[in-house]
Amino acid sequence: MPAATTDSNNIAANMAVYLRGQGYTVTEQAVLKGRSGLEHTFDVLARRNDGFADRAIAFTVLSDLPDRAAAESAIFAFANKTYDTGISERVVVLPTHLAKQVQEFAESQKVQIFDQASLQGLFNQNQVPPAETPVLDQPLKFADKAELIASLKKTGYKVEEHAVLSGRSGVQHTFDLIARQNGTQEHNLGIDIFENTQLINMEDIAVFEAKAYDARISAKFIATSANLSDEAAKFAESQKISIIELTRPDKPEIKKIAAKPQANTFQSTPAAPDEAPPSASALEPKPKASNKPGAELRQSPTPEALKLIPEVMARRYNAIPVKVNGNILEIAMVNPSDIMALEALSAYSKRRVKAVPADENELREAIDFNYKGYGEVDKFLSRVSISAEATDESLAMSAAIDAPLAQALNLIIEESVKARASDIHLEPDEERLRVRFRIDGALQEMMSLPISVQRAIISRIKILSSLNIADHHHPQDGQFSTVSGGRNIDIRVATAPTVHGEMSVLRILDKSRGLMQLPHLGFNEASLAKFENMLKVPYGMLLVSGPTGAGKTTTLYAALSTMDTKSRNIITIEDPAEYRFKDINQIQVNVQAGITFASGLRSILRLDPDVIMVGEIRDAETANIGVQAALTGHLMLSSIHANDTVGVLYRLIDLGVEPFLIASAVIGIVAQRMVRRICPYCNHQVEAPVVEQVAYERETGEKKTKFTYGTGCKSCAYTGYMGRVGVYEIMYFSETMKRMLLEGATSVDLRTQSIKEGMVTMMKDGMLKVQEGITTPSEVLRNAYSPEEKF
Repeated sequence: MPAATTDSNNIAANMAVYLRGQGYTVTEQAVLKGRSGLEHTFDVLARRNDGFADRAIAFTVLSDLPDRAAAESAIFAFANKTYDTGISERVVVLPTHLAKQVQEFAESQKVQIFDQASLQGLFNQNQVPPAETPVLDQPLKFADKAELIASLKKTGYKVEEHAVLSGRSGVQHTFDLIARQNGTQEHNLGIDIFENTQLINMEDIAVFEAKAYDARISAKFIATSANLSDEAAKFAESQKISIIELTRPDKPEIKKIAAKPQANTFQSTPAAPDEAPPSASALEPKPKASNKPGAELRQSPTPEALKLIPEVMARRYNAIPVKVNGNILEIAMVNPSDIMALEALSAYSKRRVKAVPADENELREAIDFNYKGYGEVDKFLSRVSISAEATDESLAMSAAIDAPLAQALNLIIEESVKARASDIHLEPDEERLRVRFRIDGALQEMMSLPISVQRAIISRIKILSSLNIADHHHPQDGQFSTVSGGRNIDIRVATAPTVHGEMSVLRILDKSRGLMQLPHLGFNEASLAKFENMLKVPYGMLLVSGPTGAGKTTTLYAALSTMDTKSRNIITIEDPAEYRFKDINQIQVNVQAGITFASGLRSILRLDPDVIMVGEIRDAETANIGVQAALTGHLMLSSIHANDTVGVLYRLIDLGVEPFLIASAVIGIVAQRMVRRICPYCNHQVEAPVVEQVAYERETGEKKTKFTYGTGCKSCAYTGYMGRVGVYEIMYFSETMKRMLLEGATSVDLRTQSIKEGMVTMMKDGMLKVQEGITTPSEVLRNAYSPEEKF
C-alpha cells in the first residue's frame, strides 16, 4: 500500500505503484504523439488489456495553482492533450480547496478529480488484485453464458445480469450483462447475448450500439453463437463493438456470411464525394429555410415512418424519420453525410434511406414531440401485480422496489417534460385513473390507466415525497427531485382524498429552463420603462398580483436578475426556491423547522439586507412586517393575491395594514395574467363573435371583424395555441392616489385616476397583443375580464 505523502513527485510515484498493483503496465513521464502531430508528456500513463478491454489511464498532479480559474485552465489543457492522444480515462490530483471548486467543470471535461485525502482513501482500499492479473487464455471465446460470467469475475469484474441503466436521454435500457470494474474511474462493459438465432443482421447491431452509446457504456460486446452478416460485422468493427464467441458442439466458430442482396441503400443530401457508397444516387437540393422555424420538421413525421425507427436510434444518430414513399424512407438528419448512421438506419428500417439536412435544435424538438411513451407506460403497468386487498405495508414495499411501477411513473414525468407541462394531474374515477397535463394553462387529457394501479402509483409518489403512505384521509404536501431527459426536475406534490380514492397533482419545476428577462415577458414599451424605474428606487414596497399560475414568480425573478448583486445584499424567502441565483441569498420556507414567511422575514431584517423578496404575502403578520421593512430603508418585493392593481391596496387593508402605512410604503403594483399565444403553424383569419369585436374596438379604437386564430395542428396538439405571454397593468402609486386612499376613495375612483395617469389596463394590454397577432380576443376576455368592464 502506498504511503501518505504531499510531494507531487511522490504522489505520482505512489499512483504508479497502485496501478501496477492493479495489473497495469505503467510508464512515468510518458511521451505520446497525438493525432495533431504534437508530443504530449504525462506524469503517469498506465495500460492494461485483460482480454476483454484495453484500458489506458493518464494521470497528473496539478500544484502551485493560485485560484479556480488557473485550475480550470490546467484541467482543460490536460483534457485537450488526452483527447489528442486518444486516452479516455483522465485523472487529476488537486489541492483540496480547489478540487471542490472545479468538480463540476472537471466532470464536463470527463476528468476524475482527487484531492490528497480521497486519493489516499483509494490507495487504502482492500481491492487491489495480485500483480499477476488474470487474463484470458483464449480471448472472447467461451462455451456458454455461465463460462463468460465466470471469466469476467475471475478477471476482476462485478457482473450484474439483466441490468437496467438510465441513458443520457432519460430512456432506460436493459443489458443482458453489465460488468463493472472500479479503480480511479468506473469502467463498465455492456454485453447483450444473442441466442436462438442463426444470423445477426445490421439492425441488431445498430440497436445495440444506439442504446450502449446512450447508456455511456465504456466497452461494447455482443455474445453469440450465430453468424454475422458482412454489413453487420463491418458496422460492429466501425463502432468498436467486440464479438464474443459462444461455441457449441455443432458449430465450432463464427463465420461471417454475406447477407442476401437487399434494396437497403441510401441517398444522402448532400453527400461527401469521397465517402459516398456505391449505392448512393440522386442528391436532393437543400430545403429552403422556412419562415416558421421548425414547423415542417415538427409536423412532418408520419406515424408509418416513426414506427420504422425507434426513439433510441433517432437520438443516437440525430435523425428522425419523416415519411415513407414505397421502399424509400425519408429521414431528416443533422449530418446527412454520416455513412455509418445511414447504413444503420437503412438496415433497421429495411428501406432505402433518403437523408435531408435539418437544424440540430429543431430536430431534437421534433424527436421530443413525436416520440411518445404512452404505450410504454401501459406496458410497464401491465407487469405490476398488486391486489386490491393489499395492506399499506405490502403496498409500501411493492411501490418502493417494483421496477415496472417506477419506470411507468418516470415515463409519465418524462412525457410531461417533453410536452412543456407545468402540472400532472392523476385523478381516479370509478373505472380508470385519468392522467392530465396542464399545458399553456389549459388541462389536456393525455392517457387513461386502469384503476387497479391507482393505489400503487399514489404510493410510489408518496414514498418519493416522504409522505405518510398509510394516511388516505388527509391532504398531504411534499416534493422530490428527479432527472428526466438529462434535465434536473424538481416536483412539488399534493395529494387529497376523493370519493374514488386519492388524487395527486405534481407541479413540474424544470431547473434547466433559463431565467426569463424582463423584456421577454410581454411588457409593452411604456409599461416596461415604468416597471424598471420602480426597481431603481432605494426603498419601498413593490407588489405583483395575480391568481395561481399567472407568472408572478417569473416576474419577481426577472426583476431580481436586473439588480446589482455586487454592491447590494439581496435576500429572498420562498416556498419553494424554484430557481437558484448566483450571489443572492435564498431562504426556503420550512414549517417543521419553524421557518415561515413571517418568521423568515423577521430574521432577514437582522441580516443587513438592501433588497428583500418574499415569495407571497399570505397573512396579516407577513403583510405588516413587510410594510415595516419597506419603511425602514429596504426595497421590498413580494406577490399577493388580488384581482387587479387597485385590489391589492384593499387586500392589504383587509389584512390589517393601516391606509397611512400603505400610502407611505407602496411604490407601485403590477397585476398580471397569462394568455396563450396563437400557434404559428396553423394560424388563419376567422370572423369573431360580436362581443369580441366590441371589446377589441373599445380598447383599441379599431373596428375589426376578423381576427387571427389557430385551427389546431399536431404541433399545438390541436388546441390552436402554443406557449404563453403575459398581459399586465402597472400602477405607479402617485401622491394624488395616496391622498385619495387616505380620504377613503372607492376602488373605482382610484382605478379611474390611475388610468388618467397613464396606466394601461390588462384588458387593453391584451387587446394590443391581439392587434399584433400574438393572441386572440377570446383568450384576453377569458383571462383579463373584470366585472368593471362593460361592453
